[in-house]
Amino acid sequence: MKKALIAIGVFAVLALVIWASVRDTGPKGTEVEVQAAEFRTVSSRVKATGEITPEKRVDISAKVVGEIINLPVVEGQEVRAGQLLLEIERDLYESARNQARAALRQAEVSVRRQEVQLADAERTMRRTKELITDGLVSQEALDAAQLALDTAVVEIEAQQHTVEQFQSALQRAEDDLARTTIRSPMDGTIIQLNAEQGETVVPGSTNLPGSVIMTVADMSVLLAEVEVSEVDVINVALGQEAEVTVDALGTEHQKGHVVEIATSGRKDPAQGTIRFAVKVALDDPDPSLRPAMTAKVDILTATSEEALAVPVQAVVKRRLDEEGEEVRGSDAKGYDEVDVVYLIEDGKAVVRPVVMGVSDVLYVEITEGLQVGCLLYTSDAADDYLTV
Repeated sequence: MKKALIAIGVFAVLALVIWASVRDTGPKGTEVEVQAAEFRTVSSRVKATGEITPEKRVDISAKVVGEIINLPVVEGQEVRAGQLLLEIERDLYESARNQARAALRQAEVSVRRQEVQLADAERTMRRTKELITDGLVSQEALDAAQLALDTAVVEIEAQQHTVEQFQSALQRAEDDLARTTIRSPMDGTIIQLNAEQGETVVPGSTNLPGSVIMTVADMSVLLAEVEVSEVDVINVALGQEAEVTVDALGTEHQKGHVVEIATSGRKDPAQGTIRFAVKVALDDPDPSLRPAMTAKVDILTATSEEALAVPVQAVVKRRLDEEGEEVRGSDAKGYDEVDVVYLIEDGKAVVRPVVMGVSDVLYVEITEGLQVGCLLYTSDAADDYLTV
C-alpha cells in the first residue's frame, strides 16, 4: 500500500512538471523596447577623415637645368623671406648671357651702319633732284637715288627689329642666370627636402613634372583638410565649429572652424561617390603637429536646444493613405513614403506621421507630430504588437 502511494505521488509530480513546462512554452507577445519622447539638446555633426596640412606652403622647383652646387639649408630649418636656399651651377648660363650681350652689340653696330647709309642715300637724293632740275641728269638717275633711299629705310627698320630680338634674348639669358639662385619666397619652415648637393635638377613641362627640391610652409596656421560626401557637404558652412582629433596625439581634441569649402567635387573611383574638400583651421594648434598626420574631423552643423527628441531607430519610412492608415503591398502603389513613429495606445502600435529636424547619432528632433511624454516603440514596430 505504501509503495502504491509513493508511485502515485511520483506520477503526480511528473504530471505537474510536464504541465508547467507546456505552460511556459506557450505563445507570448513580442517583446519590444519603448521610450517616451522627451526634451534634450540635439546636435547634428558631419564626420570626415583627412590630414593635417599648412595653410600656406610653397613647393620650390627648379626653372633651369643644372647641378646643385650649394645647399645651405636642412629639413626642419626655419627660413626667412629672401634667404638663400640653393644655388645651381652658373657657368653655362653666364656663357649664354655673354653671348646674347655680344650679339646685341653687334646688332646695334649694324643699326648705326645703316643710319650712315640712310644719311648718304638722303644726300644723294637731294643732289640728284637739284641736278635733274638743271637738266644735268636723267630720270633714271633720280629713280635709282629714290630706290637707294627706300632700301636704306627698309634696312634700318629691319636692323632695329633685330636689335629688339637680341634684347629679348639677353633678357631671357639674364633671367635664366638669375634662376640659378633660389631664395625663400616667405617666412616659414622647410618641411620637406628632396635633393642633395651635387644632384641635377630639371624644370617641369606641360606633361612632365619638374624636380620639387623642397617645400617651405608657414607652420603658424595649420589646417585639417578632409573630404566630405555630397550628401553631407550641403550642411557644412563657413565658420562652423569643429573638433579635430589627431591619432598621434591620442584622444585630445583640437578646436577649429571651417574656413574653406570646395565648389567642385571629386569622384571617388573606389566608391563611385562625389566628395568635396573641406578645410578646417585649428584655433590653437598643438606644437607637436606635423604635416600629413591623420586627422579626424567632427563638424558641428546644427544644434537644437530643448528639442523634442526620440531615438533615431524609432523613426521609420512607411506609406500612408489619405486617412493616415498604413498601406502595404499592392495597395501601397501611388503613395509616397513618409517618416512615422509607432505610438502605444491601448496596448497596440498606432502609426503617427512626424516631421524630423536636427539629428545626431542617437536622437532625432521631432518638429511636428508628437508631444512630450508620448510613449513609442524604439525597435521594429508593427500594428499587431500587443505585448509591451
